[in-house]
Amino acid sequence: MGLLDRYYAVIDTLPDHMFLFSESGRYLDVYGGDENKTGFDCKPFIGKYLHDVMPHHLADDFLSLIRTAIHLQETQIIKYKFDEDEMIELPNHVMVPKEIWFEGTIKHLPIIEQGERVALWIAKNITRQHYLELELKTLSEIDELTGILNRRSFSSILKTHVQDYQHGAKPFSLILYDIDLFKRVNDTLGHATGDEVIQHVVDVFRSELDPEVSFGRIGGEEFAILLPEKDIHDAHELAEKLRQRLEKSPCETEFYEIEITVSMGVTQVNKDDQDTLALISRADKAMYQAKKEGRNRTCKYSNSSEREYTQFNQCNWFKKK
Repeated sequence: MGLLDRYYAVIDTLPDHMFLFSESGRYLDVYGGDENKTGFDCKPFIGKYLHDVMPHHLADDFLSLIRTAIHLQETQIIKYKFDEDEMIELPNHVMVPKEIWFEGTIKHLPIIEQGERVALWIAKNITRQHYLELELKTLSEIDELTGILNRRSFSSILKTHVQDYQHGAKPFSLILYDIDLFKRVNDTLGHATGDEVIQHVVDVFRSELDPEVSFGRIGGEEFAILLPEKDIHDAHELAEKLRQRLEKSPCETEFYEIEITVSMGVTQVNKDDQDTLALISRADKAMYQAKKEGRNRTCKYSNSSEREYTQFNQCNWFKKK
């Protein structure tokens, strides 16, 4: 075997595809791809142009990256996918994958081919890694018991909405609610039953909420609902609808039928809210007012909410520093 044959034999067994592109987007050569699982070696692309083998908007993007790498002589990196709707040209015998993700590394090569500068594009199949990252991201954002947003994720979304509002976005409202007498459920019926109650309340509410609503568990039995582009009156109306629906929907467990109610506090973002603290505090005070007035009710934040909370703070078992 000659040296050149040995060279090609080695690079054709490399796990990632390597494409040589001219500055005009023509496939000059194709190597490797042994582990990319595309079903074919892409060598039929040689001599064709990017616009011949993939959707034109993708070809435009790829060509821009190639030219940038060549012009700046700096490595470009891109994460991209092909799917059933946007796929490169495949032979008839190759089944179109539902979705396949790649990481592309594009480097300038100091050579000239047929009067054009050249770039090397290395394509690594990262489909499995992509889905693992998505799974980990979901696990980091979702409350394990209920499947809704956890405290950290909800707080991040709420912070973004406050910032957007301060930069001209439409107002939004916040609902906080707490399961009434939940400690009694845990103490009397056990924590496993308590978990079932929490899941039941979330399921009832989730069935009534639109997809654009952010719904999170921010404490043991405390939850928050962010309503984009809704004022306090709309939020109060929805909160009452949720409360009344739950009131008529007891939690059915294997051994018990448990009547569950919630106390809800509602507020709306305002121009003085530079962060989430004041917004959450107002909703929390309104929720405390609902509990103070007998539970199983919804209160909008008002001056009376502030008075009720101030009286609570005057209890002698703690004091502010």
